[in-house]
Parts: sequence; structure tokens; C-alpha cells
Amino acid sequence: MNSNVELIENFDVLWTKEDRLALALSGGVDSIVLFHLLVTKYRHTYKELVVFHINHGLRKESYEEAEFVEKFVSNYDIRFYKKELEMNSLARDKHISEEMLARKLRYKAFNEMAAKENITKILTAHHKNDQVENILMRLLTGRSMDYNLAIDNKGRHGNLTIYRPLLNVLKETLEQYAQENNLKYYTDESNFDTDYTRNNIRHNIIPLLNDVSTVSFDNLINFAEYYKNINDELKTRLLANKDNYILEKNQEKVVLLRAEVLSLSAEEIYFLLKDILMADLGVFDVTQRALFKVVEQLRNNLGNKSYDLKNNLKIVSEYSVIYVHKIEKKCYNDKMELIIDDVCKDKIYKFCQSEFLITTNNEEAEIGFNKEDLPLLITTKRQGDRLRRGNITKKLSRFFIDEKIPKEIRSQIPVVRSGEKVLGIIGLDTKINKDKRYDYYIKTKG
Repeated sequence: MNSNVELIENFDVLWTKEDRLALALSGGVDSIVLFHLLVTKYRHTYKELVVFHINHGLRKESYEEAEFVEKFVSNYDIRFYKKELEMNSLARDKHISEEMLARKLRYKAFNEMAAKENITKILTAHHKNDQVENILMRLLTGRSMDYNLAIDNKGRHGNLTIYRPLLNVLKETLEQYAQENNLKYYTDESNFDTDYTRNNIRHNIIPLLNDVSTVSFDNLINFAEYYKNINDELKTRLLANKDNYILEKNQEKVVLLRAEVLSLSAEEIYFLLKDILMADLGVFDVTQRALFKVVEQLRNNLGNKSYDLKNNLKIVSEYSVIYVHKIEKKCYNDKMELIIDDVCKDKIYKFCQSEFLITTNNEEAEIGFNKEDLPLLITTKRQGDRLRRGNITKKLSRFFIDEKIPKEIRSQIPVVRSGEKVLGIIGLDTKINKDKRYDYYIKTKG
């Protein structure tokens, strides 16, 4: 098919005649063709156009490309903005991939340049091959649950609406159009380096799809849309009933009803946990692979288990609940101590995550002690600790088991000591015998 005919059939005008547009122009065939289309066949579709160019500074050729793009645009009555990024040093400093950092900095620069022109809409030249590449990339690198597989023809970044009018156009068509119209463009040689996963997909896998069938691309794109619809429906239905699975929650911890959660499918549990991590705990950097591994273990292990997602994040399946919580490691130091030499009545004492006060009122008191018990020593549990309850003395470790105290919080619980004797533990709703009188009482603040 003639490239002009195919472009006209598949070009997607997503803006209005009154819109002022920016174009991200790299100098590659995709953006050069889009620019040419906008200043010729589609000039009537918008009010004004400005051009943005980003020089990533990763290759010596990038400076030649920047000069070429500026000269190319100067042939038209169009304002031109350029920005050079310091990619190499930033990638090392931030310890993230060049690709991710480049995108972040690129769109930051686009937003800054657009603000100068009071423009809120930008066009990029993503095409059909990019679409297929993105679908495969997300499938093969374990990001299929967290993102739509396909690229949307409209997007959003900061204050910018992003339009992608070429998503239905094959790259071969763009190359043919450039040849027919004598358009010069630059090719980034690093795009041919198959050490990069994306480039490997681009040069080794995508050509095989074309060999299998002429409609392979369309089939894959249709699959991505079908997959998106199923995921959206599943998430919407699940999250509408999210509160039915939650026993309690705060900024540090969400407690789930174990039986109810484990009645869900693996995909539903994944979406539930992902939403809790992001919406309730503000955790955004847990990978799909890591979270699905936990989901599989939760479903396969009926006993009490603890799973580390990251250094400060755990999911614990214990007794009738599942805990999803952040961990403050500094609170679990066996050597951490609080010494109370003298009583300050009604003063709020803090130890780890607990707050308590000492009073002469035995209402709601958990521990009683006398003046001769001073000084008190508050610590976490220690090996060999024993606790007396009425006429029974048992190991503190046994007490935690009998009371079904989750393993993950046993090392946080304040233990009150006088000399070698354990007077009690704070925060477990174990009230003292009111018939027995003490000089002072300890109770949890709240």
C-alpha cells in the first residue's frame, strides 16, 4: 500500500483546531515524519505548533543530531526549544537504569518548556512497532499486572496531555514515507545494541512475529486490550469490596482477615495487596515478581509464616489474620532500655511503638508495682524471661504463643522489670486484679 494512503487511514487526530501543540522531535524517522505531516497534510488540524528537542548527552552523535534538528525546524516558522540532560552522572548517582532516568528527566524538561509557552498538549511519535514492543516488554519482564500492556493514544504527565497519533502506523510505513518525501533523519546506533532487553525484543523477536503472520501485531494488540478489560473488571469488583477483607488499619499496618483473603484467586489477592501497599501504606516499589511470590506462598502454606518484601516491609500470615506492615528495625534492639528511677505521675513514657503512663489510679491498669520495686527497667523480651499470672508462672515465650501474639510484634512488646523479676508486659490488655493494692500502676495511653 502507498505510504500516504496508509498514513491517512491510520493517523489519529486527537486534538482540535483551536489547540496549540508541542512536538517532541528527536531527529529519528518517526518524529521527523510526524513533524512533516503536521506542517503539510495536517496543518489545518491545530492552531499553532512549537518543537521541543532533548539531547540526552549519552553519545557524541547526539550533539550532531541536536544541531540537525534545530536547522531542520528553522526552515519553518516554528519556535524551537532544546534541553541537554546530564544523564551519565545522574544515572550513577540515582542507581536507576538509563532508560527509566531518561524518561523521567525528558518529561520533566517537556513540562518546563511547555510552561514557558503556556502549552498543555504534546505529541510524541510512538508507532505500531513501539506498541508491540511495549506489550512484549511488559509481558516478558514481569510488569503485566501493574500496567496496561499497551500504550494509550492519550496519556498524562505533570501538566501535559500526551497525544500519540501514529500508534496505528507501522514503522516500515514511516520509513517509506520519509524515502518518498526525501526526508533526512538520524538513526541512534545504540538502538541496535541487543544487550538491552528492549532492543533485543525490537531486533530479534518482533521480526519473527512478522514472519509468522501479517496480522501478528494486530492480534497481540487485541490481546492486550482484552487483557486490560479483564484486569480492570477484576480490580474494580475486588476493590469495591476491599473493606470486607480488612480487620483494622493505620499508617504502618493493615490487618486482613485470613480466611476471607485466601478464598480469593491469586490475581485478586495480588491486586488487594498491591492496593494496600500503595493506597494505605504509601509503598510503591515492590515488584510484581516479589509480590506474586508472596501470594503463592500464602495460598500454599497453611501454617504461620512471615515473608519479607523489602528491608522494612513484611507480610505475616498468622492465626486468623494476615498482617501487612512496615518495620522500624530500631525498635527491636535487644539492648534498648528505658530506666525509670523515679515516678512522674501522669507523664507519658515512650518505648518503641508503645506509649504508657504511671498513675496511682488502678482503673484500666495493666501492671502494678510498689516504691521498693524502683528503679524499673523497660526492655524488650529476653531469653529465659518468665511471667507470673496469678498462681501460675510460665515462660514469656510460652505466654506469647498461648495468647496468640504474632511473632512479628513479640520483639516490640515492652517488658517491665524490677531487678531480675519481670513485673509484666505492656499493651496486651491484661488487666490486674483490682483487689490487690499497689503504690503505682502502669497503663497504656489511649
